[in-house]
Amino acid sequence: MKKYVLAYDLGTSGVKGALVTPDGEVAFTATVSYPLYTAEGGIAEQEPSDYWQGVCSVTRAVLEKGKVSPDAVIGMALDTMWKGIIPVDEAGRVLHRSIIWLDSRSVEEARILNERFGEGTFTSADYWPKLFWLRRNRPDVFENAVTVFEVNSYIKWRATGVASVDEGNNFVHSTDPKLDAFYAELMAFMDIPREKFPQVAPSCGLVGHVTEEASHELGLPAGVPVFGGTSDINAIAMGAGTAAVGGVHIYFGSSGWIGYTLAHEFKELYFSPFDNKRDVHIMGSQAIGLSYNWAIDRFYGEEKKALGDGIYALLDQQLSEIPAGSEGVFATPWFYGERPPLFGRDARGNFLGLGAIHDRRHMTRAVMEGVCYQLRMGAEYNANIGRPLPDKVRAIGGGSCSGIWMQILADVLNVTIEVPAATRHAGTLGTAYCALVGLGLCNDVEDAASRVKIANVYKPNPEAVAAYEKGYRTFEKIYKTLAPLFSET
Repeated sequence: MKKYVLAYDLGTSGVKGALVTPDGEVAFTATVSYPLYTAEGGIAEQEPSDYWQGVCSVTRAVLEKGKVSPDAVIGMALDTMWKGIIPVDEAGRVLHRSIIWLDSRSVEEARILNERFGEGTFTSADYWPKLFWLRRNRPDVFENAVTVFEVNSYIKWRATGVASVDEGNNFVHSTDPKLDAFYAELMAFMDIPREKFPQVAPSCGLVGHVTEEASHELGLPAGVPVFGGTSDINAIAMGAGTAAVGGVHIYFGSSGWIGYTLAHEFKELYFSPFDNKRDVHIMGSQAIGLSYNWAIDRFYGEEKKALGDGIYALLDQQLSEIPAGSEGVFATPWFYGERPPLFGRDARGNFLGLGAIHDRRHMTRAVMEGVCYQLRMGAEYNANIGRPLPDKVRAIGGGSCSGIWMQILADVLNVTIEVPAATRHAGTLGTAYCALVGLGLCNDVEDAASRVKIANVYKPNPEAVAAYEKGYRTFEKIYKTLAPLFSET
């Protein structure tokens, strides 16, 4: 019987489940969605029971899709969105909906924490002010909570009965003495006992085994090993094959980032802790795929209705007719706002340089070029603090399936871009390696990286590099000119 590990990727809109072979092939996938609850004041919540039911449903769906016996599953692991808050009482009852990463209600709490720990340390979108909001506004919840989970630890607890958080989703303890001392001071100031949070286990470490009760819900045999798993950021770094120190990846999802795998050293709170040897530092973008889809919907809406996914092949063909630099058209791809540090939250989308010779092709390509210019700004920021780009960078995510976009990226950054074969499933594949390493079927994350297969390679074109060098300098000036105006409109 062929064996598989089950890897789960839990995001804001749903959970993807994948059966992955011991040699790293993503054999079968399935997806189940669940709701998001939002309200005025920055509220963004989800029901933890929906996470669990989603995992159970997608497990049965992917097994059925692959016609795979549950007995063929030899291990499981999860990657999840960062920084959820799920308080649970002694009887196992959830005391509050999961407050997710998107929530930004804790403006006052961020202000109080900044007064104590330094202006600019926290924003209302951060994990710790949200904890503080719950402590201040729902003291009964914290009094009755025995354990405060996040998404990954909650699902593992439902599956195994063991309360355990992986290193990538742990934000109240640290193996780094300096960071741990800071966490201790921060949590004491908020009057939140650290004892209420699960103990930390390695991402590739064994947490427990599927219980009899959970086995009936999941449709898996009792006793299947469950491993630590990780955050979505770390999973993508692993699935891209860039988890070794020095690796750089660029994620082209709805949002996205340029991510650097660094030797661990406590410098700031916003690194994604990978393990006690390395961290992943990202320069994020609010809307990469979202900006591309915005352009498609506005400029190619009818073709998209007619062609469905075939629209992307049409775009690659049409946009290849437009030279590098879009004949003088620039786009700032901030149609959904942007996030600090390089861009203010008030940033907005703009087109500059349009003339009578231009059409929708120029505007769409300019949006793609604008995304790549923004990623270069993140790369230059890192280069200025001693983190230059390597000669080869991995790109993953749905946007990396566009050959023309990846060539633009190679030309704007002036590096070779490698796109893995499993680019749409990079996070799921990285999660699977947590289980494969834990089972002894893969040595470590470096071994996992060596197994990532490359499907496409894009080398810089010298003529386009020169055009984009000039275009990038103009793009910088555009932002510096517009930045003061965004806050006035």
